[in-house]
Amino acid sequence: MIRSIGLGEYAVGRDVQEDWAIYGLGSCVGLILCEPTTRVLAMAHVVLPVSPSPDPEQPARYGDTVVPFLLEEMKKLGAVTEHVMAQLAGGARMFEISGVAGDIGRRNVESVRSSLARHGVPVTAEEVGGASGRTLRWHAKTRLAVVSRFGAPDVILTPDRCRVGGSWTDGRVVKNSTEPR
Repeated sequence: MIRSIGLGEYAVGRDVQEDWAIYGLGSCVGLILCEPTTRVLAMAHVVLPVSPSPDPEQPARYGDTVVPFLLEEMKKLGAVTEHVMAQLAGGARMFEISGVAGDIGRRNVESVRSSLARHGVPVTAEEVGGASGRTLRWHAKTRLAVVSRFGAPDVILTPDRCRVGGSWTDGRVVKNSTEPR
């Protein structure tokens, strides 16, 4: 069974047994937070970079509020926040709109990255940018994040050291980014 996470939605669980997926990530960002020692997981579908208020009705919807919200939800299930690591996908430039304000995908990625940094959560892998949509899946049995694109082979986002039996202590970041630098 696959649990679909829609726009602005999130899921949090411990020893998750079902697969989770975010379909149709364009400019949105799919965020996965993992805490391996307690096996607590969170996933969110971030739609916009900045919340219109400090306490929005849907905190997972915004890049600036999703991380502290998910960390609090994970703590309720026993997660140790110092052990949490992030993986993200999406943030594509789906429409040609001139100016920085028009690149909502890039702004979403920057907002999520900034919030992760503020809360001391390292990014272990990302597949962001570019101009095409993606699907992000979390496979519960293997603890792998997989990114799919139409007409392209699937990409395993989760680095080797973060897989079942892998070590989570290496701070190296794996980037599968298609965004211009």
